[in-house]
Amino acid sequence: MLLSRDSVKQNCLVQAGLLACAMMVGVESAQAAYGKIPNSTVDSSIMKIDEDKFLGVSVARDYALQDSNGKELRLGDLMDKPLILVLSYYSCDGACPAINDSLRTTLKGVSSWKLGQDYRVLTVSFDKNDTQENLEMFVHHAGFHDGLPQGWTMARFKNPSDIERLTGSVGFKFFWEPRDRVFLHPAAFLVVSPDARVTRFLYAGSIQASDIGISITKAYGSELSASNMVNFMMSACYSYNYHDGKYTLNYPMFIAVGALGLGVTSLVGGSILMKRREKK
Repeated sequence: MLLSRDSVKQNCLVQAGLLACAMMVGVESAQAAYGKIPNSTVDSSIMKIDEDKFLGVSVARDYALQDSNGKELRLGDLMDKPLILVLSYYSCDGACPAINDSLRTTLKGVSSWKLGQDYRVLTVSFDKNDTQENLEMFVHHAGFHDGLPQGWTMARFKNPSDIERLTGSVGFKFFWEPRDRVFLHPAAFLVVSPDARVTRFLYAGSIQASDIGISITKAYGSELSASNMVNFMMSACYSYNYHDGKYTLNYPMFIAVGALGLGVTSLVGGSILMKRREKK
C-alpha cells in the first residue's frame, strides 16, 4: 500500500518527536545520575570510645613514623614518659587544627608537669593519603607559627597498614563522610603510660588543665619519684567522671577520710580520758 506524500511527512514528524523525547529523557537521567550524591550512613558510635573495653590496653611500640622534619622514629621512642596521643588527619581544615590548638592552649595551664621534660605529645595522622606537604601545612594551621614546642611531635605513619592496627587496638573509629568530604571521628586525647598502657581518654572541649595534670600523674603510676609524691597525693583527691569526661573531687573519699579521722580522734581522746581517770 502506497502512502501519500502528506502521510509520509506526518509519520516522519511523529517519529522525530518520539526520538527527541527519548533523547531528552536519556539526558535528564544521565544528569540525575551524574549529580547524585552517594548515600552514607553515619555511625554515631564512632564519636565515643568504649572506655570500659579499651582502658588499660597495651600500645605496640614498633610503629614506624615520619615527623614534620622528615625524621624517622618509632612510637616507642616517645614512651619514656607519659604520652598524650592525638589522632588527626592533616587535610582537615576545621576540627583537627582546632583540637590541636585547643590542646596547645590548655597545656599552658598545666603547672605541675612540664611538656618535654615530664611528658610528651604526639599528633599522628590516621589518613593514609596524607603527605609530608600536608603535615607541614597542618603545623601552621594548628597555630604553631613558630614551630612545635619541645616535647610535641607531629608525624604520619610510614606504613599505611599500621593505621588500622593502632586505631583498632585503642578503640578509635573513624568514618569518611562523602557528602561533606570529611572524616568523622572522636575528638579524643589518649593518655599513654611509660609502660605503654592507655590510662585515660579525654575529650576536647570539656577538659581543663587540671584534668590533663591529673591524667599525667596517674599515668606515671608506680614510677613516680619522691619529688612528685605531692602531685600523686593531690591526684588521689579526684576521680574520673565518665559522664562529663573530666576529673571531679572525690567527695566519698573525703567523707570516708573525715569519718576515719573523727573515729581516730575519738579513740585517742577516749584513751587519754580513761588514763587520767585511772590516775585519779
